[in-house]
Amino acid sequence: MDIDISPNSLHVYQALDSEVRLEILEIISGETVTATELAQRMNISKAAISKNLHILEKANIISFKKNADSRKSYPVMNIDQINIHFPQKIFPEYHKKAYDIPIGNYFAINHVVPSCGLSSESSLISKMDDVNAFFSAERFRSQILWFTQGTIEYIIPNELPADSKIEMIEFELEMASEFPLSNNNWHSRIGFWINDNYIGETELPGNYSDVQGNYTPDLWPEKFSQYGLLKHLRVGELDTSIDSNSISNVKISDLNLSDSSRLTLKMSVLPIKNDVYGGLTLFGEHFGNHRQNIKANVYYSD
Repeated sequence: MDIDISPNSLHVYQALDSEVRLEILEIISGETVTATELAQRMNISKAAISKNLHILEKANIISFKKNADSRKSYPVMNIDQINIHFPQKIFPEYHKKAYDIPIGNYFAINHVVPSCGLSSESSLISKMDDVNAFFSAERFRSQILWFTQGTIEYIIPNELPADSKIEMIEFELEMASEFPLSNNNWHSRIGFWINDNYIGETELPGNYSDVQGNYTPDLWPEKFSQYGLLKHLRVGELDTSIDSNSISNVKISDLNLSDSSRLTLKMSVLPIKNDVYGGLTLFGEHFGNHRQNIKANVYYSD
């Protein structure tokens, strides 16, 4: 689960603000127990257990399943981790040039393999699994796009003042793997290039449909991808990192960006093993958990 510090995530923080509920989560994460068994084990009334389970369910942290005989239900975990994204850090010693890139405004797309597709917040763009949809003039309306294999590239102009020096560049985007319909435990490897320089890769752990995305439209089928993880890709003075975790030793000075008339970000689905590919899904401002397109920030000094 991916949350931030907006009011939209408050119910999750409230659900976790309880020793009783934390103990419940610890128990059900490793065992199959009913509410009655939880009450007996924790020496708490069944009414109190039911109330706390309801709070956890409302926060989409747990759900209920029934035994094969359908007579008893038991709580199960919906998630295995919660990622909290705080507001972006400020670097006052640098100037900043910010760009907002709609996900349909890609510069190039190559070698796309289904399952694949694009959709606006109101309708599909062309048909499911139609590779030609990625070359449609309607692609600019895209609010979600996905493919199992392929490469996608975005471009921004280098609009910095003459003789300035790029000190750091970062991209922020909501992304997930791709699986027909959805699979919360479907891993994918994504490689990144800036101006055709390979800078590293990351792994996406799933293609999520356990709960509806905060901004995913109601008309979008529940069994399809609902949201992704907000990933922060940064190339700085010392290395390249994603979410503050180093993924390579590539430094900003290795890229010679100040001499370029444009900056490009290319992403490619890499094989997990042999010919198995985990795919890529990108979310725009009207899909997923974050009200944003792809953000690009270029930090520079005079």
